[in-house]
Amino acid sequence: MRIKRPFSVLFAVMLCLLPAGCQTQKAKEPEKVELTVKTPPIGLGNIPGVGEAEVYDMLEEAAERFQAQYDRYDVEFNISRYDYLDEQVQLADRYGTPEAADIFFSGSWNVPLYVKRGWLVPLDDMIDKKMRSDVDESIWAQNSIDGQVYVLPYHQLQNTLMVNRAMMEAAGLTEYIPEQDSVAHWSTEDFNLICQRLKESLADENTFALMMYAANNQGDSHIMTLLRAYGCSLYDEDGYFSVDTPEGIQALSWIKEMDTKGITRKGSENLELLECVNLFYNEQLAICVGNLTNLWDARNKGLDVFAANFPDLSGAGYCTSSSNGFCVFDNGDKTKIQAAKDFLRFLCTDEEAMRYTLGTLPVSKSFIEQYQDDIWMLKAYGENTPNTVDNIRGSLNWQGVRDVFYLHINNLLTGTRSPEEVAAAIDESCNAALKEGRNDEK
Repeated sequence: MRIKRPFSVLFAVMLCLLPAGCQTQKAKEPEKVELTVKTPPIGLGNIPGVGEAEVYDMLEEAAERFQAQYDRYDVEFNISRYDYLDEQVQLADRYGTPEAADIFFSGSWNVPLYVKRGWLVPLDDMIDKKMRSDVDESIWAQNSIDGQVYVLPYHQLQNTLMVNRAMMEAAGLTEYIPEQDSVAHWSTEDFNLICQRLKESLADENTFALMMYAANNQGDSHIMTLLRAYGCSLYDEDGYFSVDTPEGIQALSWIKEMDTKGITRKGSENLELLECVNLFYNEQLAICVGNLTNLWDARNKGLDVFAANFPDLSGAGYCTSSSNGFCVFDNGDKTKIQAAKDFLRFLCTDEEAMRYTLGTLPVSKSFIEQYQDDIWMLKAYGENTPNTVDNIRGSLNWQGVRDVFYLHINNLLTGTRSPEEVAAAIDESCNAALKEGRNDEK
């Protein structure tokens, strides 16, 4: 051993004299990855400390923070926004091409179709117990298909009714006004009494108790929620529309009766949702569909307003809700998929990125709790989430459903068809659209 040791030392010294010897090995450079992120121009409302912002603004800022702390890959982002009408061109037509999206922000009715085609990556492996428990199970259900999560929910779009408090008081309906900063829960019977009293108290011939519209497909899911007022489940056990039932026909008859009585505005079949919202802001409607952002807007315009659920027989009521979030396309590149998932994980744990959900409604229960004392009605809407109904239910070809549903409500309001005929027509045409989606094998 004593003979070998000097030789070993000498050998080591000789190695150090070689050009490559004893130089510190350079750290391996992380692999470069480019992530293409696409989003429609989805507004996030008025963000505390930021102002009016879109998802695009949040993504741009969050990408920079992610790059600064991420060392698994060297990620470059290509973030762009596309018009709602261009989804086919930007997402579907470019799938499998160099211009394909790796991540897109989902405000899309087409997610179930993309899943069926095998285009999206399930995200369950990146959702730990803490993240899962921080989001209501009803929201996870909305974003799951066949038991797997394909959309990582970011913010909610919860819609209730918004109500003019002064008009309620003038109609002698104070007992139906909820406690301050809470959501009212009305039974269908109570709702009918409220609407009738409001109608009787409104002297202006251009002011009405309740919104109604059927000029286009905007807001159609809220009309569907009214169809639940007398116990209609809207769907059967196989996921097809089931409005041609005694309960569904009764609800359609009820909508037509409110039109005939003048509880809803004359000619409402020619109105669209946004026009009704503006009529509410102008105090020409006492009750209109709206969300947290609409309530803030109304209050900023000087109106004294509160929220109420859509009516049901039990008195708990319904709110309609959907959520927007992030999807990952399966472009066959495991490295990109992993980097995309890491970025989504970052977005849901980054304080600054999550602040952008405060302009609408966070899906995170802990985030709602953190800011509930700072933002009006945030706590109330968060606690109302269990009353959510999902009228979309991950249906394939939902756009096809939207293209026909409102036409039947228009026929109902104009009297072109009876409630019985409308119920049968809704089931026939909406289910044809659903079947078309289910048969799509592209």
